[in-house]
Amino acid sequence: MINVDGVILAAGRSSRMGSLNKVEARLAGRSLLSIVNEKIAPQVEALVINGDPAICGEDAVADRVEGFKGPLAGLYSAMCSDKLSPAEYLMMVPCDGPFIPATLVTELYASITKVDADIACVRYQGVAQPTFSLWHKRLLANIENALLVEQLGGFKPLLDKLSSVYVDWPEQPINPFFNINTPEQLKEAEQFL
Repeated sequence: MINVDGVILAAGRSSRMGSLNKVEARLAGRSLLSIVNEKIAPQVEALVINGDPAICGEDAVADRVEGFKGPLAGLYSAMCSDKLSPAEYLMMVPCDGPFIPATLVTELYASITKVDADIACVRYQGVAQPTFSLWHKRLLANIENALLVEQLGGFKPLLDKLSSVYVDWPEQPINPFFNINTPEQLKEAEQFL
């Protein structure tokens, strides 16, 4: 058993992509979602997609909170899903990060379990990448409180408040945590292939 489940965050509004939804955006003839799915699925036990079932498929886990509450709502909704395994950890990746390293989960898992931290987060070129992070499932109540009581949408306050470890990823010719947020970035990603 891998002891890690996964969630692909795909419920964003894609507002910077113009009329194109990132989930359906194509890179080298394939959707970003299918590329990310292929990269992360072998690294986890069970994998769910947090997104609109009409776009992401009928098995997708929709946000459990009304209105757009940001990526924290996706993490919360995945943690509440009955589609996960009994694994203790949940790996989160965005649907717009197609260059995910094959050892991402292994590296974060080694770091989080070494010190029994709550969260392991990638840091690349000195910048934290919270959408590429591993969360202990014991944090469900903390996440729920941050989302529903404190009305947070992002991860930074939780990373600061909880026991977090950072994994400094070695620099590479292609940024493995490159996010595609605009049509220009999609074109840039095509040049990396």
